[in-house]
Amino acid sequence: MKDVKSANVAEWPDGEIDDNFSFSAVHPDGVFKFLFRYFNNRWNCFVTLPSGEVRAAGVEPNVVSWSGFLDYGLVFITDLPVIDKQSLYSTELVILSWS
Repeated sequence: MKDVKSANVAEWPDGEIDDNFSFSAVHPDGVFKFLFRYFNNRWNCFVTLPSGEVRAAGVEPNVVSWSGFLDYGLVFITDLPVIDKQSLYSTELVILSWS
């Protein structure tokens, strides 16, 4: 099992939640670009890594996306059982780096 080298919180953008929005987060390894789309009654997240690679991430409470990759993971930390349309900003979005 991999160990977490670092965990960096990505700050949510200011403003209202929209059905389709994007923002960037600065990370020690470079800039991560996030695109969120709300369709089929759920959030869909697509992330462009500093390398330019694009990955989809599940928007599920406390589930680590990309655990099969050797570089990064992504997790939405929350006490909520479900991340619905209005509660997305109530989560803590954390970029994990593996060692």
